[in-house]
Amino acid sequence: MGKNRGHTYVIDNKKMKNNRLENLIQDYLDGKIEEAKMYEDIQDYPLEEVKKCFSDSMEVDYLMSRKYLEVDKEVAYKDFLEQIKLHALDVPEQKKGVIRTIWKYAAIFIGLVGLGLAISFLSKSSNERENIIVAQEEVNLQLGNGKLEIIKETGSTNILDTKGNVIAVQTGDKIKYKPTTNPKEIQYNELNVPYGKKFELELADGTIVYVNSGSVLRYPTSFSESKSRQVSLKGEAFFKVAEDKEHPFIVNSGSVNVRVLGTEFNVSAYNEDLETSTVLVSGSVQLYDSLSVDKQQRKVQLVPGEMGTWSKDQQNFKKDKVDTSIYTSWVQGKLIFRDMPFKQIRKQLERRYNVTIVNTDTALDKNTFSANFEEESIEEILEILDRTYGIEYTIKENQIIIKKQ
Repeated sequence: MGKNRGHTYVIDNKKMKNNRLENLIQDYLDGKIEEAKMYEDIQDYPLEEVKKCFSDSMEVDYLMSRKYLEVDKEVAYKDFLEQIKLHALDVPEQKKGVIRTIWKYAAIFIGLVGLGLAISFLSKSSNERENIIVAQEEVNLQLGNGKLEIIKETGSTNILDTKGNVIAVQTGDKIKYKPTTNPKEIQYNELNVPYGKKFELELADGTIVYVNSGSVLRYPTSFSESKSRQVSLKGEAFFKVAEDKEHPFIVNSGSVNVRVLGTEFNVSAYNEDLETSTVLVSGSVQLYDSLSVDKQQRKVQLVPGEMGTWSKDQQNFKKDKVDTSIYTSWVQGKLIFRDMPFKQIRKQLERRYNVTIVNTDTALDKNTFSANFEEESIEEILEILDRTYGIEYTIKENQIIIKKQ
């Protein structure tokens, strides 16, 4: 497949899937592809989607032909089921044509009831595709006494302080801390969220934090009335800060600090990234550096709809107007890319799906992609990239190797 290196590719995932399915069904009905091929390809789509698409095709054909009136419903249905058993056999060409015609018009009458049987039959008889094997790591919480708690997202447990008092309750993928005021001793917990996971926290002051995959958040289990509220982040998190004008909320993310009173914002501060970014959804934030080489502190103020980016190499800030939903979509389980280099996309996919992607096609990294993904598996995303760009890849356990073209 020919490619234009250094270009931007726009992936309309939903439209691409629908168009491909429509073309697949129409090609079969027109006799352009055989039964075995059609059955193999149709496995990639949900049953309801196939039914609707098939029904639409039948409706169009109904307007063009009245042959269906000559087909007996019961006979057609029996032949349809028989077709399921015959599709992988060496059926004579004239027999295939008859079966295709019967199925084509019988589908109107039987409402594709048999389609589920067809898919079930094929799934048992078709070759198994190689899937990615991912070792699921668990979220863990380091307590103030050094004890490490493994968080089971299917269960519920109490989080205790060093004296054995309940300070928080964990239910599923969320921990909610009890509100406390003026504690005698400030204790810190550290939440570690591995690749392939995300987690939600409600801090003692009511601030909600969504912690993304591959991230570590260190925070106090209670806040002092005489001090600012401070947490430390390595990785990415979305904050909904409880308003408290007398106690600023500060996120320490290595080289950049984010200072707010009450607002919603996203911070991405992975150690391996060359930039630390803060995207403001509502309210107001101030960014300031903490590790400037020349000791001169740099500051930048953000308003909603802006992104402040700190360059670790150049040691400076820049501001841009952005669509904040692109940078916060991960909270809802989505992945949105806009003109993003493939090299960055690879890293996001690794974090999201807990896989390793080795790319030997360096030219591919120079291309940018725009796409929206929601519930797709990593295998589906790779298939979509293959249709769009023509990548070649192999899968070995949780490692994906993209081959040079």
